[in-house]
Amino acid sequence: MMMRWLLLPLLLLGLVGCNDNGPTKMDWSYSVGSNADEIWHTRALFSREKMGSNESSNGVVSVVGERLLKEKYYRWDVGKGRSFYGQPVPDKVEIEWVSYHDKKRYGITLDLPKDLGKQMAQRYRLKGERIAQRNYIALGLASGGYVEVFLRSPDPLPDVLIASGMAHEVTDWYDKKVPLDSQYQKRWASFDKNFRPYYDKYPIPAGEAWAPIMEAYRAAQPKTDTNQVN
Repeated sequence: MMMRWLLLPLLLLGLVGCNDNGPTKMDWSYSVGSNADEIWHTRALFSREKMGSNESSNGVVSVVGERLLKEKYYRWDVGKGRSFYGQPVPDKVEIEWVSYHDKKRYGITLDLPKDLGKQMAQRYRLKGERIAQRNYIALGLASGGYVEVFLRSPDPLPDVLIASGMAHEVTDWYDKKVPLDSQYQKRWASFDKNFRPYYDKYPIPAGEAWAPIMEAYRAAQPKTDTNQVN
């Protein structure tokens, strides 16, 4: 009889562990990119419970070319970013960037899933007994202000969308002193010289029109996350 009473609390404890939202601190990274634009990424502020935890910016990201536009090879190409070790798992992110295609500065704040820690900590067994997990938060920033936040892995796991939205045009304190077109005059002139003729010939979607395109891109990724490791 005593053994039953000992087993019951242990069983309940196991169920609570299975139903929680995962770790509140862990090693994780973030990266940023686009799909058919050149951008200047100026801010990614990750926070947890209204406390700023990590803020970063990382400059220019270019994902554009004649072949990409002609073949409509739209996919998130992300790379620049930072790694964090033993840091809070964020529940919110504030994003800001400048689109060379639109010649606008965009900003948006998005809530992240409550179980983000659990999602990032989940591991999967790949071929050859390799273990992989999605502990990279990727920011996809598209023309017209469309944003997707998704989890990805350096290993071949399919991306998982965790937030999306439409950013709005913003003006920061420096833009009020120096207009945006003056700040980026040389960069925008070079961008227009190199790529604007291709955009005119092969127009790209904008804003919410990107949503079904990027959803189809994700759906086509190989399903390699079927073997979970507890």
